[in-house]
Amino acid sequence: MNNYLDLLRAKAKLKQDDLQYKVELLVLNNITINPIKEYLEYNCAQQGINCQVTFGDYDNIAQNAVEFDVTNKAIVIFWELANCLNGLEYKIDNFDEEHLHALEQQIQSELKLTFQSLSKASLVIMNRFTALPFCFLQTESGALEALAIRLNNFCDQKAPPFVKWVNTDKCLVKNGINQSIDYKGYLKNKLMYKHAFYWDYAQLIQPYLNALTGKVKKLLALDCDNTLWKGILGEDGIEHIAMDENTYAGQPFAAAQYRALGLSKKGVLLALASKNNAEDVEEVLATNQEVVIKENHLVAQKVNWEAKSDNLSTLANELNIGIDSFVFVDDSDFEVQLMKDQLPAVKTIQVSKNAAQYYVDQQEWANQFVQLNQSQEDAKKLEQYKQNAERSNAEMKYEDVEGFLKALDLKLTIHKNDESLIARMAQMTQKTNQFNLTTLRYSENQIKRFVNSDEYDCFAFGVQDKFGDSGVTGLCIINYNEPAAAQIDSLLMSCRILGRKIEFKFLEEVLAAVFEKNKVVHAAYIRTSKNAQVADFYAKVGFTLKDKSDDGCSYSMKKATFEPSNGYNYITLRYA
Repeated sequence: MNNYLDLLRAKAKLKQDDLQYKVELLVLNNITINPIKEYLEYNCAQQGINCQVTFGDYDNIAQNAVEFDVTNKAIVIFWELANCLNGLEYKIDNFDEEHLHALEQQIQSELKLTFQSLSKASLVIMNRFTALPFCFLQTESGALEALAIRLNNFCDQKAPPFVKWVNTDKCLVKNGINQSIDYKGYLKNKLMYKHAFYWDYAQLIQPYLNALTGKVKKLLALDCDNTLWKGILGEDGIEHIAMDENTYAGQPFAAAQYRALGLSKKGVLLALASKNNAEDVEEVLATNQEVVIKENHLVAQKVNWEAKSDNLSTLANELNIGIDSFVFVDDSDFEVQLMKDQLPAVKTIQVSKNAAQYYVDQQEWANQFVQLNQSQEDAKKLEQYKQNAERSNAEMKYEDVEGFLKALDLKLTIHKNDESLIARMAQMTQKTNQFNLTTLRYSENQIKRFVNSDEYDCFAFGVQDKFGDSGVTGLCIINYNEPAAAQIDSLLMSCRILGRKIEFKFLEEVLAAVFEKNKVVHAAYIRTSKNAQVADFYAKVGFTLKDKSDDGCSYSMKKATFEPSNGYNYITLRYA
């Protein structure tokens, strides 16, 4: 995309209204930033998101934050330091200490008001303060740079955790100041940025918008030859593949392994997808002292001579996660194109033939796995998926499912309005797609509001069995929105624990609690491209169908018709 006109032409060809995911995005700004609307909407559309961008009043950020209804909206804030006062970039070195302190206090006061007023937003993205466009030619640091540092420190201390911070200096570095900043536009009408900046900024924040709509990747599948190491194992032999970080040839590949391992520590699943002899790869992992990724770091090794697309499809079924949550990295032109043709839902990344460029490109891997929330559960993902494999193997030894379930020694723990689980509950709403009846996405701050509100109850559950602890893997949010009636706002569960009938026991317990103070419970199934498996779930558990359309169904259940089952007595229940 060479310029703004090219972008407008490309955007005009898109059918945004047909996109499944929708985001309302409000831009608050004290700098003229209107062209960014087209870049954000176009970039989101490329990711399957219908993003509708609107703007607040120019240079009225704090007041707009107070007055506008930001409920469930995404907010992007451009708070340009140099424009906090007309000509600040060239006046500030003349300010005395009292004048400078007064200005800083005013900005801090407006920041605090803004933070307090955006608690109902689904996502807040704010740019860090920077002086770079107005000081990059100066040898010594000036007062504007010092003020930017102090304000960033203030934000680090005072901003709530739901604010996601973006360093726009990354955009300036990528293309250079002259390609990013329009000084003529800034002097004439405060139109500060050029096409290159808008393009890179939209790319920079897109992972947050993907996460907001649940488009988060979960698994990184790596080729081996010329991806994890330099060379072809079957031709060069174990002794002649390179991944020694102390050599030019090996360092980019050592870096790739370390970056992948770093992602695994954040909950990303790692797998191998390589055309090789499995025994040879196993020997490398076991004996080569330069290998960082070992067998215990991997959820699976699909090392064989089958089509890699078939291997990934099989792996998706084995792990019970969507194929669209996979990222695949390979050096082969043929393999990359075949994966794109066979499994377009997989994010496929080609390794550069230039080793130094490959080293640089690896930075972008992390963007595929950005989450709005981190929880303690993330570090346990690999072990939990391995436990699932053990369960699957054990199940094959039983003639019937009931016998297997009884032998599992299942324990269900229910948590009600547990503040220690706010991050995990928010994360589940953002990442769970298949067993999710309404697919409503919530931030930590929104979940916190529900937990502390008399109008909501948040029931979460954890599961344990003889193979291990699956962690907190399910959530039901109840909204008491009318007298004597309640609405199931959200009901979701990780697919890792499907097949154990936990969902039925859990919902029974939730309904029993809700019916203690309500006569009717309403529920809805909102159809998405991924949750067809739960289309009839409410009908299965005794709800009465009230309405049906192409978009889903609405149900209700009366207290008088609620009858708890005694069929799940193999599940031991406790309340936290």
